[in-house]
Amino acid sequence: MLKLIIVDDEKVIREAISTIIDWKKYDIELIKLCKNGLEAYNTILDESPDIVLTDIRMPCMDGLQLIKNISEMELNIQFIILSGYGEFEYAKTAMQYGVKHYLLKPCNERQIVDCIQKTAYDCYQKKLSMKMGNSQFFITNNMHHSVISSIINDTISQNGLNPEVIMGAYEAYMDFYYTPYTLLYIYFLEIGSLNEFLQNVKNYFIKKSPHSTIHGIYVNNTMLLFFKDYSNDYQELIQYLIRTPLQKQHIELEIEIKSYPALKDLLLIVLEKIKRFSMIYYINNFHIFASCNYNIFIEESERFYQRFIERRNPEEIEHLIGLFDGIGNLNFCRQMAISLFLKISTDGIFLSGTDLTELLTQLNQESSLERLKIMISDKLRQLLSGNDAKNKLSSITKQIINFVEANIQNQNLTLKYIAEHELYMNVDYVSRKFFKETGKKFSNYLSEIRIKKAQEYLACNETDKIQDIAELVGYGNNPQYFSQQFKKMVGMTPSAYYRELLQK
Repeated sequence: MLKLIIVDDEKVIREAISTIIDWKKYDIELIKLCKNGLEAYNTILDESPDIVLTDIRMPCMDGLQLIKNISEMELNIQFIILSGYGEFEYAKTAMQYGVKHYLLKPCNERQIVDCIQKTAYDCYQKKLSMKMGNSQFFITNNMHHSVISSIINDTISQNGLNPEVIMGAYEAYMDFYYTPYTLLYIYFLEIGSLNEFLQNVKNYFIKKSPHSTIHGIYVNNTMLLFFKDYSNDYQELIQYLIRTPLQKQHIELEIEIKSYPALKDLLLIVLEKIKRFSMIYYINNFHIFASCNYNIFIEESERFYQRFIERRNPEEIEHLIGLFDGIGNLNFCRQMAISLFLKISTDGIFLSGTDLTELLTQLNQESSLERLKIMISDKLRQLLSGNDAKNKLSSITKQIINFVEANIQNQNLTLKYIAEHELYMNVDYVSRKFFKETGKKFSNYLSEIRIKKAQEYLACNETDKIQDIAELVGYGNNPQYFSQQFKKMVGMTPSAYYRELLQK
């Protein structure tokens, strides 16, 4: 049902027209009688009628001004002019604003109904045309967003492939060569303000250019908005974006504008810029979709870690943590963290096998992306910023030494046992690392420690029984072998060593 308002400053005329016709019979709802153009203007803003039957000459705001004001608002309203013979020139002026129907006073019921029916037909045709136009725009808009999103993903996943080749695969669906485009760089846009900013952009284009497809890419606090040229001057848009407040934004935005003769030229620049970022957010119909540049992330994390190893610069740690902050996928974040901590553990400088096992368990059990990032950043700062970085011995070797000291009486103590049950690492790797850092084979080191411990026991007069000393330092029921080893390292037997101590 179409909605109608009647506007005339003569009460008799507007009420007569309203009552002589059964409007519902023609699928029309009469919603208001207005006595002048100003009242009609406010009613149009409130009620959004489909048809306005209006007089020309009225106080406050005449019919021509009403039509002019409404036509500038691009509302889908059909006007019917109601005029006398002497006002025909006014009617001709109204036609310049798209008015096609008019009635001459006086007019009868049949003339009014005929004019209303013709106007109603125009209304339905325009609604159908707009619906089809919106439907076509919706289809095209979605297609173009899908194409740009696919090009971005192809660029990331097929690193090294020429972007022009990638675009060529989609040229049947989008014009890359002949339509001018505008690109806006919006700098310092914080990720917490991203959704609110996009809503502001959406509101602006709904009013100013509703059939524009707005593409957006967000990386590292910078938004890249690009669209087909629809104006010669975008200062109004720029000022709107700068001046519209964002609740979570702490830094003032800066905007740079660039023009390109074709989309291909724009994309060649943009794709080259975004390839070096680990997290890329594509804006599809003002919704945010994250793409992770896996190759870049892996390369960047490795680069920052190696630079830290070489320079011991804490800033490299923060760069490394920043990479994880940009990840939007829980599983990928966990996967990259596990990979990094395995690398740290393999290097053996900061993280032992036992610590690694506990940490991996925690990482695998965490179900919150934000808590996972906090866990990763805290652990990285703890490991890479600690004093261990300045020591010569790795945590692996330190843990071996500590375990030996705590279990010196165990006669079955071996490096294989420590590697497999305490470090959870390959024994060959552990053996090579221990020898590299200490300059000793584990067996020799263990013998040295046992004999030194035996010397301490003898010096403290805790016992002079060789059998007891042998058991305390891990030689068990073989005091003879203990004595041989003691003499080999000290130059005398345990008994001789003890007698010499007593004489001092």
